[in-house]
Amino acid sequence: MNGIATLDQTTSINEPADKVDLSVTVGLAVKRQREIAHISLRKLAGLSGISSAMVSRIENGQVSPSLSTLEALAEALSLSVITFFADSVQTADVTYVKAGQGLSATRSFADHHHEFRILGRHRKNPLEFESVSVTIDRSKDDIYPGYINRGYVFLTITKGECVYQCGDTDFPMSVGDSLSFDAELLHGVKEVVTKSVTFTSTSAKIA
Repeated sequence: MNGIATLDQTTSINEPADKVDLSVTVGLAVKRQREIAHISLRKLAGLSGISSAMVSRIENGQVSPSLSTLEALAEALSLSVITFFADSVQTADVTYVKAGQGLSATRSFADHHHEFRILGRHRKNPLEFESVSVTIDRSKDDIYPGYINRGYVFLTITKGECVYQCGDTDFPMSVGDSLSFDAELLHGVKEVVTKSVTFTSTSAKIA
């Protein structure tokens, strides 16, 4: 089917850069990276040696900055200049995965391992997105791993039952139940109630 691809054949739909106002695109990128760095416009001006008024004009797409100006801004933000041009070509990736398929993988720890399938993975500055289907078998002596990450997670049970820990709370979960939470909380399966449990986990974070 045209425009739709399997997991290992993600389709990118491109538009020529000349359809995009480059000054606006670069300006928005400068502003986004400044906000990600949690610094004020005034502070960026001081770090880069560029006046606050000029930084404001750049961020609002009112001026086409010189390469030396962009280099100064990039250095102040600890970035490569190319970062400001990442969105100059518009892309849209689409990943199509049939039921029960995906990129199979195994996650192994010293005293535990489980299977999972990658359903989708995308990265477009500054966002990272991943969706996986995880299956964990019940084992009397198994110790299930806990995780602490960045960003946010949404998961829903698709088969079986488990107890899922999120922070200081344990949640009994069965088919159709879901959780969404800040990934900085300690989280993970605490107990597999049925023979096995399968859930889909979707995470998003700033790279």
